Amino acid sequence: MFREIKKKQLILENRKPYNNQIMEYINELNMIDWVYSSMRMDGSMLTRNQVERMLKGEFIRDVSLNEHAVIERYRHVFDSFMDMLKMSDSLNKGMIISFAEKLTGNDSVSYRRENPVLISLNYNPPHPSEIMEQMELLMNWFYSEEPESNPILKAATLHHRIIEIYPFDSCSEAVARAAMYYYLMEKGYHTFELSLSEREYNISIMEYLKRENVEPFYKAIEHSLFHKMEVLMQLTAQ
Repeated sequence: MFREIKKKQLILENRKPYNNQIMEYINELNMIDWVYSSMRMDGSMLTRNQVERMLKGEFIRDVSLNEHAVIERYRHVFDSFMDMLKMSDSLNKGMIISFAEKLTGNDSVSYRRENPVLISLNYNPPHPSEIMEQMELLMNWFYSEEPESNPILKAATLHHRIIEIYPFDSCSEAVARAAMYYYLMEKGYHTFELSLSEREYNISIMEYLKRENVEPFYKAIEHSLFHKMEVLMQLTAQ
């Protein structure tokens, strides 16, 4: 499937520049895909329609104030994606920390100081004293992987390795997804709705934590991205 994705990516690149109306619609679709998928992976029961309405500024009375606030934080992260891409900024450790700050709503975020038991993942992350070194090793791996033969596989592995370290007290999973999505956007892909339930998402993470098997998550990304590119092919057809 990766070969087909590469073909579609080339076709989409050759169709650029898109007209303003199409580009605006794609950007809106990208934001909805990113926010809805992220909320679902967080365990939210919001529908895609509700997320879309809230992103357009509607206040939904049946939705908690906290979920409204979380959606705004995800929107903020997506806006920062677009700003950084305009400046051709490459993913780095400082950017990962900035994602944590935006997702938690805190101006200054540091690595966690507690050693939690992650019940949903049946996992004990590294001791806080090891996080800084583990993050350095992660970034060394990330930079040494150039040139990548398969950026989708690298993005999936990056996601899992961030969760394996679990660098922050909260939102580490969301930060891992933000890093994954930004890296793929940096490589010319669009955000997509991840075709996993929260349970399936957690199972795919556990498969990596127990066996270093990234394949289930990689296949989910590949399938989701392929579907998104088919939608884009239809939108940009002349």
